[in-house]
Amino acid sequence: MSNVVIHVDEPQKVAMAIGNSRNFLALRSTGTVVIVVNGPAITTLTTGAWDVLLTELPQVEVDACQNAMRSHQLTAADLPTGVIVVPAGVVRLVELQEQGYAYLKP
Repeated sequence: MSNVVIHVDEPQKVAMAIGNSRNFLALRSTGTVVIVVNGPAITTLTTGAWDVLLTELPQVEVDACQNAMRSHQLTAADLPTGVIVVPAGVVRLVELQEQGYAYLKP
């Protein structure tokens, strides 16, 4: 199984996370990538920074931490289509690792 969860909690790491996703899928085309966005990086979901990923790599799942959204006054309506709201980013990271996903933090 070739699955990776990419943890993004810093706004300046978005471009690197997108690049990591592309590079991973270029060599592991049957793999799965889940990006968990939490902390201050949650605000980048409303800027268009993720649009290229959401349109070019639809097989990548982008998860938004509801706790981070709440602390930054964001709602699901503020997020791009395709982003999945999860109750807690840290719990999602643990769940995916328990399922065998490799953890990557750019």
